[in-house]
Order: sequence, then C-alpha cells, then structure tokens
Amino acid sequence: MRSRFSWLAVFVTFLIAAMLEVVALPEMIQNFRPQWLALILIYWLLRYPERVGMTCALVFGLIMDVISGTVLGVHVLAYAITCYLILSMHQRLKMFPIIQQSLVMFILVATQLMMVSLLSKLLVGTTNDLSCLWLALTSALVWPIILILTDRVSLALR
Repeated sequence: MRSRFSWLAVFVTFLIAAMLEVVALPEMIQNFRPQWLALILIYWLLRYPERVGMTCALVFGLIMDVISGTVLGVHVLAYAITCYLILSMHQRLKMFPIIQQSLVMFILVATQLMMVSLLSKLLVGTTNDLSCLWLALTSALVWPIILILTDRVSLALR
C-alpha cells in the first residue's frame, strides 16, 4: 500500500527549515549549524523521488542563495548535483541502517558545502577554510532527528 503524498507537509517542513537557516546564532556556534534545507530536501527526495525531484532542488537552491546572500546559482548547482546523487542511489540508501545513512549524509552535505565554497571562491574571491566539514558533521548527527520529526509532520498533515 502506497502512502499518500502531501505538498502541505513538504511546504511546512521547508518553511521550518528555512526559518532555522536564518535564526541568528552566536559566532561560536555558527560553524556548527546543520544544513537544514539540504537535509529536508534529501529527506523528501528519499521518501518521494518521483514527486520531489530536480525542480524542488532548484527552488530550494535558489531560496538558499537568497537566504545566504551568495551569488545566485551557487546553491542551485550544488543542490542539483546533490539531488542527482540522491536520485541515482535512493533505493539503496533507503535500505541502509540509520547510522550508515548518517554517514552518507555527512558525505553528501560535505560535498555540497565544498561545491558552494569552491564556487564562491571562484566567483567572488572569498576565502573559506574547511570549517564546512563541521557543518556537515552536525548535519549528519541531526539526520536521525530529521527523519523522526519529518515523518511525524508528514503523517499529521495528510
């Protein structure tokens, strides 16, 4: 039996993730902020790859460009590549235990953040170090919580 898909659940979780992206944090904690939008995008890509696909990745990337103040298209490209990677292995990834999924999330988010860092350096000349790996690590640690909470929101909004 197929579960029902709810665009309302996608919108609500996306809105919550966008709000968490813009919450002001102290400078010391700023380097440990999980990539909420990327994690929510990955969640929906794993749950409903036929409904939430490249178009949602492009919209999420564009909104992330606006939120973060980077050159338009940087996050769009990074999210599109992340989306492609998820869609190419979503059937296998769904079968992984949650610890292994968290490891894959670390690799995917780290790759996405390094693409953003490299493109920002090439286009604007900003200097970024490898602090993006801390963001990827906290994203991987938050992944099990994202799974549980987003599943509950999805069930409640059907």
